[in-house]
Amino acid sequence: MAVKMITDRFVDKQSQQVKEVTQHELALVRYSIEANIFRDTYLADSFASVVALNPQFAMDNWKYVSEQFLSKADLVKNIGLAPNDIISHVYPLKGNEKAIGLDFRTIPQQYKTVQIARETQKVFIAGPLELVQGGIALIARYPIFTDAPHNTKYWGGLSVVINYAKLIDLSNLHQLKDVNIALVANNYNGATNKLIEGDERVLNTFDISYPISLPNSNWTLFAKYKNIYDIEYIYRFAMLFYTLGAITSLVGYFLILSLINNYLRVHQLSLHDELTKLPNRRYLFNEFERIKLRNGITIELAVLNIDLNRFKKINDSLGHEAGDEVLKHTASSLTQCLRSSDFMSRIGGDEFVVILQRTTKPEDIEQIIRKIHLFFASNPLHWRNHEIPISLSIGYYCFQGQSEDLVVNDILSEADKNMYQNKLAHKRNEQMN
Repeated sequence: MAVKMITDRFVDKQSQQVKEVTQHELALVRYSIEANIFRDTYLADSFASVVALNPQFAMDNWKYVSEQFLSKADLVKNIGLAPNDIISHVYPLKGNEKAIGLDFRTIPQQYKTVQIARETQKVFIAGPLELVQGGIALIARYPIFTDAPHNTKYWGGLSVVINYAKLIDLSNLHQLKDVNIALVANNYNGATNKLIEGDERVLNTFDISYPISLPNSNWTLFAKYKNIYDIEYIYRFAMLFYTLGAITSLVGYFLILSLINNYLRVHQLSLHDELTKLPNRRYLFNEFERIKLRNGITIELAVLNIDLNRFKKINDSLGHEAGDEVLKHTASSLTQCLRSSDFMSRIGGDEFVVILQRTTKPEDIEQIIRKIHLFFASNPLHWRNHEIPISLSIGYYCFQGQSEDLVVNDILSEADKNMYQNKLAHKRNEQMN
């Protein structure tokens, strides 16, 4: 009986840890899908703008402008230009000859997505669907108007074919070990809730779901935790305990009990912030030490010091419960803005620290900071009946040098000083406005 209680306690603890790790992996999958699609669709949006400015120039120089675009895109397989919704140009042409002359109006399923893009005057992500030339892909439909910004003269469309299999492969969706998943397109070619990956049974019994935001549409990733005993190392450990309980003496029992208690006490020393689940200050300092050991002699990194503006005012006016939601929303939003290789921690109050490894160029860092500001400006927190806008003050400091020269407190202090300069500038702008 005692052995069973200890084993169950161990299994429950391991189950919680597996769920936390899995949630982190699911968040990375979501971020990877969003980041990869947004990167290539933003590039394609610029290409569509070039076509809208001078369609004849784009067609006359199709090979050149198409090569320039595809050289920068990672997931795009091919692109097609369709004046009056009839494909006249495709790049690359080889392997896509069947698409030339295709009139979208003769294929109702595809023409519906073309119409959605035209009516909304925005890019629409269609699919995954079967291509005329073969294969499965996502298609970004861009409506082309020649009288921007009025958008009354519809010229035709630009279709950008995105490699769906590569997108899923890069996200590591099918490498998730401890969950069964279902990926649903909530707006599938104008319809709703279409299963595009995974097991449909998950939709009826899922434990957790993650929204995936795409340009002008969205998907949802559902996950169902597997039975904890299906995880091999936990199953083996549990069986070992049951065996020891049957064959060991009272001394063995107390020895095992002591080992389990020590194990549980060690894991009580959490390295994560309880509210946001982010690494805490102690974890941050440990991460700096790991960077020293992992990177060897030369280290290149940048540290962002991030502080919320008017956080005290939010706490005073709406209460600490709203303040806690703001902190959790901030942590989640920052996670979506950063790369999977970046390290983020909450070190206390409304202060966050990010380590950008192998990033020291000011223009790259400024671009990341602009991306963060733009994301927060377009994604306020909706809490109860309140819309809470969130703005940040961000300071940074770059380090390039020998590992023995990396003094953590000095780096954090310099980033903190720059953050306060940014906060003072923000306050002056508010007063002027």
